Amino acid sequence: MRYPKLQFVERVVAKLRELYPRDPIGWKGGGREQVEQALEAARWAFHFTKDKPCYARKLAAAAALFTEIILLHPLTDGNKRLATLMLWIFLRVNRLPRPRRIAGAAIRVAGGEWGQEEVYQWLTKVYKAWRARRRVG
Repeated sequence: MRYPKLQFVERVVAKLRELYPRDPIGWKGGGREQVEQALEAARWAFHFTKDKPCYARKLAAAAALFTEIILLHPLTDGNKRLATLMLWIFLRVNRLPRPRRIAGAAIRVAGGEWGQEEVYQWLTKVYKAWRARRRVG
């Protein structure tokens, strides 16, 4: 299991600033510590699901990282964008399928419609559909 380090997240935030120069993307006071909390939540989610298969444990960690970045709100602007990128990168590095509509999930989390469990269920559906396509093809 591979988790991003805070230094990597800082580079992603810097890249977001480059890509969106008109938006006030920056760290809030305590924002870096909040990202560390999100990373720790991902590690705990992985450990709390030890009775599940490895892919499910990784998806639980991904769901925790994604929702915590959005809910902890470590940036002045761009939290959903950061969470979307971090989820995509986390899934790629851990060799899991990446969903197409991550931004829509970010909006649902930010709006209070979805929590960590709903994100986990969504990622599980994506994974199972991906596995089914691989078996057929």
